[in-house]
Amino acid sequence: MGAFDRTRRGFLKQSVYFGFFPLLSGPLSRGLAMRYSGPGSKMRLGLVTYLWGRDWDLPTLIANCEKARVPGVELRTQHAHKVEANLTPQQRREVKKRFDDSPVELVGLGTNFAFHDTNQAKLRSNIEGAKEYVKLSRDVGGSGVKVKPNDLPKGVPQEKTTEQIGRSLNELGRFAADYGQKIRLEVHGGCSPLPVMKAIMDVADHPNVGVCWNCNSQDLQGEGLEYNFNLVKDRFSDIAHVRELNVGSYPYQELMNLFVDMDYAGWILLEARTNPGDRVAALAEQRQVFLGMVAKAQSRRGGSGVRITESGDSLKVEVNGELFTEYNYKDVPRPFFYPVIGPTGEPVIRHWPMKEGQDEAKDHVHHRSLWFTHGDINGADFWGEGRGSGKIVHDKFVEVSSGRDSGLIKSQNKYVTREGKVVCTDTRAHRFYSRPGGRMMDFEITIHASEGEVTLGDTKEGSMAIRLAPTMRLKGKVGKGHIVNSEGRRDGAAWGKRAAWCDYYGPVKGEVVGVAIFDHPTNPKHPTWWHVRDYGLFAANPFGVHNFENKPAGTGDIKIAAGKSLTFRYRFYFHKGDEKQGRVAERYGEYAAIK
Repeated sequence: MGAFDRTRRGFLKQSVYFGFFPLLSGPLSRGLAMRYSGPGSKMRLGLVTYLWGRDWDLPTLIANCEKARVPGVELRTQHAHKVEANLTPQQRREVKKRFDDSPVELVGLGTNFAFHDTNQAKLRSNIEGAKEYVKLSRDVGGSGVKVKPNDLPKGVPQEKTTEQIGRSLNELGRFAADYGQKIRLEVHGGCSPLPVMKAIMDVADHPNVGVCWNCNSQDLQGEGLEYNFNLVKDRFSDIAHVRELNVGSYPYQELMNLFVDMDYAGWILLEARTNPGDRVAALAEQRQVFLGMVAKAQSRRGGSGVRITESGDSLKVEVNGELFTEYNYKDVPRPFFYPVIGPTGEPVIRHWPMKEGQDEAKDHVHHRSLWFTHGDINGADFWGEGRGSGKIVHDKFVEVSSGRDSGLIKSQNKYVTREGKVVCTDTRAHRFYSRPGGRMMDFEITIHASEGEVTLGDTKEGSMAIRLAPTMRLKGKVGKGHIVNSEGRRDGAAWGKRAAWCDYYGPVKGEVVGVAIFDHPTNPKHPTWWHVRDYGLFAANPFGVHNFENKPAGTGDIKIAAGKSLTFRYRFYFHKGDEKQGRVAERYGEYAAIK
């Protein structure tokens, strides 16, 4: 069986609610999409309603899958959801509509029809029964039906039984193809040894018939898991069954390695057998275990590219297998990146107030590593963290993606005053690159006047900022850094001046590293002013003309009409050496050429 082809409808629907691989847990809101472009990226975790869902009616089942952020389900027959062949046409349409209106995909139907029986009347009954469920699956929006081989009757030559099963499957495969359905043969019963399954599939050569791997003890017999896996992997269907991934002795990590190595593109369906007190929480936990196993399987392939994964209350960004930064978004004054690791493997930011750091000044508690905000939005302060300050509150993720060349975190946020009023919203796209010679991060922010007109006030307290490591500072007992901008102004002379780019460099653990910020030519008021201080604050600020040029208050205001938006684009370039060694001007030219 070939790779699993998602329908456009299902793909778009789940990108809105759950997203692409891998699905994240925790308080991430709807709208999250996360994908990885490497092998194994298309696998998704779903549920088989074997025990954990057998007593849930259909609305409860769908709601619980959504709560656990599991995007697919295979319905077992004869369970409380009552999706059976005796449903009327109207009832079938109602089932389909329930799934169409939800983020949960109906992967298919799990039946017990089997084709080993020597009684030909019983065999025919099973074939015809399976056909009825093929029609049911089509009607309710599923993509296939799971069946069983199922046994090797005593006194009957094995070859005769496997041929009978195979011929039965070919008949079903032809029938199902006319209904746009797949036939999925579960590795089950007396036919569980994989050499037996291979013999069946050698007969069942219809391309619409595939193997549903089932994680049985027989998988480990003979020459072991990998050998048995390889016997049938070319005939895999678009579903595989697993039990609890962190229970028992089955080598699930080895199995995930094999799935990733073949770039399996189907559903991994949890056929749970334990009886936890909170099955929704247990299902969410299994998703986390699954994601961890897949990530581990992918990382063993070399760890190249950009990988973004969930880490508690943050998203962790790794470049070529090494931590670059983490996006902190939950219960914070505003979203920020911490830590930020430079090209030598050492942090280039001040650790405080997130944690204690050596030789660090404990001033300006609001200088949290790397962030964007502004000190005057409709008169409210979103720069500071005092009692009168507002907060930028994470609303939802729109997309999170990993890949060989780049990774993306795209989020939406609300600007909430101390009184609880939302004054505007934003959409942020943070893109991270895997490049030789340095690390790069693009920060694009679109501010939406979603609640009425917005005035971004004239103040130096903003906006696209980073607070650097103490040894990179110009002043202080350990500060040995320097500042230079695109106009050739250096150190203290760079403050409040306009420039296309600015670079702040200095030693970190004995090696000179630099952080450059690029102001894109399409930005309002380009080239921007630089709120770059000798104590390590480094910020691009297109608003603070009053402070920077001693002009009348309000000169630097930027207004956004109600219902309109305004976009700013910046690039952070983390390099070794000073601006010449890091070829900052050249790197800026490349960025400026991007439309």
